[in-house]
Amino acid sequence: MARKTKAEAALTRDRIVACARQVFSREGVTNTSLEHVAKEAGVTRGAVYWHFRNKADLFMAVRLDTGSLLRLNPETGVDPLHRLELFLLEAIRRLRDEDKVRETYEVMLWRCEYVGEFATVRDDLMASGRGFIDEVTALYAAANLAGLTDPRLDPELASLETFCLYAGILKAWLAAPADGIMRRKVEAMIRQHVALRRISAGVGLTPSADPRKKKA
Repeated sequence: MARKTKAEAALTRDRIVACARQVFSREGVTNTSLEHVAKEAGVTRGAVYWHFRNKADLFMAVRLDTGSLLRLNPETGVDPLHRLELFLLEAIRRLRDEDKVRETYEVMLWRCEYVGEFATVRDDLMASGRGFIDEVTALYAAANLAGLTDPRLDPELASLETFCLYAGILKAWLAAPADGIMRRKVEAMIRQHVALRRISAGVGLTPSADPRKKKA
């Protein structure tokens, strides 16, 4: 049998990773063997082992795509809060419209137990989250400097809140039924979250009026 070219080998590797992502998403990582992946990819078990040492190695190849929803686009000419809003909305659009993105996050957030050989992956995921927090902190700092937010807003605390909201959105969106309120209201929830940061909203850090006091 003729040896495969580098291009052919790369295509085979990509197909194995894509099929592993689909099987992990459907069956869960624990319940998936390399034989399952080989069958899904239409290759031999030996072909899988040629490219990957074990299931953990293959899992990490799938995991490499996870950071795609945690990186901000380097846009300019848009105010920082609007840029944040657009980024969060784009992430939801990709979850909805791109099978690869949806399957990857399904695997990472719902289909894997981070114990044993996968224990370090959780730390790796949180490291990606740290990068997101740093970028959003910079956006809130820029918004504060531009007078778009209440001067009392702490950019780092605000970014931590946004990260927690965003991480919760990703996990809840994946678990929600297609016609459920989470998926129907997620865009509106994101817009409200960002809008309430704006000083023009007149809410947020501004103390609420005492409802017991009547207007004169």
